[in-house]
Amino acid sequence: MAKDTDFLYVSARIKFLETKLLGKSAIDRLLDASGIDDALKALSDTEYGSDIAEMENIYDFEKVLEHSMLRTIDTLKESFKNHELIRFFNLKNDYHNLKVILKGNILGTEVKDYFSHLGEVSPDEIQKYAQGDNSASIPDNFKEAYDKALEIYEATKDPQKIDLFLDQALFKEMEKIAEQSKIPFLKVYLAALSDITNIKTMLRLKKADSDIRTLESALVVGGSLKSDFFKEIFTGSTQSIIEAFSSTPYYEIVEEGLTAWESTGSPLVLEKMADNYLMTLARKGLYTPFGPETVVGYMAARDNELKLLRIILVGKINGISSDMIRERLRDVYI
Repeated sequence: MAKDTDFLYVSARIKFLETKLLGKSAIDRLLDASGIDDALKALSDTEYGSDIAEMENIYDFEKVLEHSMLRTIDTLKESFKNHELIRFFNLKNDYHNLKVILKGNILGTEVKDYFSHLGEVSPDEIQKYAQGDNSASIPDNFKEAYDKALEIYEATKDPQKIDLFLDQALFKEMEKIAEQSKIPFLKVYLAALSDITNIKTMLRLKKADSDIRTLESALVVGGSLKSDFFKEIFTGSTQSIIEAFSSTPYYEIVEEGLTAWESTGSPLVLEKMADNYLMTLARKGLYTPFGPETVVGYMAARDNELKLLRIILVGKINGISSDMIRERLRDVYI
């Protein structure tokens, strides 16, 4: 079992890296920028500056974010031995690539521009396997997940089933990492992430008038709220669903988020509150001097920062007002 003292060096590195995270004032400067050029100029004064200097056009911002995150990952991996903690957060990028490649092959379209390079497995190797090269350098569980997702699609011809199955496979792997790590905080974080994922999934499926079998095939593992809980309340009224969460930590998210969804037709408030809940949980790492909490908190903070920057930069490119962009933004870590 990992000891807090195993994280002394990496925690010290993280405490320095936390000073480089974008705080509220930096985010406000980006929001106040008159357009994408001014936003990128403001971002040039941060840790993203060296990558922005190499941009060929404004649409290269995703490469800027990836390069910055890759440096973070390399720094952390150099600083401690437990790389499974990093993998816990990077797995979603690998499963994103599995989805993109599988759907691209089904449709016969080129998908390289949609690859994430923040995973643990080369997307080019996944593509090789998808094209029939069994010698491709990807783990067996990825091969099995790809084959099973393809099998499900061929049986149903429903692309949504690909996403649902691969999301379940992702959370099974994350649960395995959390269990093997024997790190209580990672288990707590996963439980909250799984619960919130299932809450959002259930409500989206209910809004789409899906049946309970679809719900059952969409729920992920690892949460404190079991699948029977979601199945029991799925067919109930909006008020009964809200009341069902009254004794859980998620009551405020569901009550305010679902009420706003009913009145506006948008899940924006729910999604924003859910992300803020996870960020509040992750902040335990900010206030812990050393230990695995610092790694979990910092990785969650970096993921959140990239999400904020994507929202802002895409909004600026599309000429969306600062006020409208601000409505979509999540809390910052620091």
